Amino acid sequence: TVRIGAPDGFGTAFLAPRLAPFADRYPDLDLQLVATARLFSLSKREADIAISLTMPKEGRIVGRKLLDYRLGLYAAPAYLDRFPEITSRQDLPQHRFVGYIEELLFTPELDYLPQVSPRISARFRSANLIAQLNATLSGFGIAVLPHFMASDYPQLVAVLPEEISITRTFWMLMHADSKDLARIRAVADYIGEIVESERALFAGR
Repeated sequence: TVRIGAPDGFGTAFLAPRLAPFADRYPDLDLQLVATARLFSLSKREADIAISLTMPKEGRIVGRKLLDYRLGLYAAPAYLDRFPEITSRQDLPQHRFVGYIEELLFTPELDYLPQVSPRISARFRSANLIAQLNATLSGFGIAVLPHFMASDYPQLVAVLPEEISITRTFWMLMHADSKDLARIRAVADYIGEIVESERALFAGR
């Protein structure tokens, strides 16, 4: 068994749908995926492999950069048809936003809205990105979403795509004591392989 810890968006929207070929390749390996917005302690064996938004500065953790990924503003027609037209960043403060609960952020890398505008705040907040996505799809408001997730929903409309773009980084982390175990190395190599093959998806192209 190999346990992977990953942010909810990456784990649920990207990784889970792409694991079947791995199971075909390694029929004797079982996979566990903990897809949730939290930090995983590799030293306590909460996960064998962790996908993280930051590279730890302490501990016996070995990591490598998977890739940069881009995020943008998205909204559903059900919202955009009912609220004033958005032609520039200056129009945003009069709109409703979807975002994270600040005090529950497990990393400051997820605090997107101040980067969009210091004059906006979320009217709906959730620590879960899938909940934010579903609220956005329902027409609640505008959300910062990763392009690799939003691309699965053609009904979503990109808002100010030429003006607002946010970049973050995914890192793949393992404990120094276990990184060379064949089962963990096989999973890590596969994750690197599928991410590399779909770089355009993460770039929003």
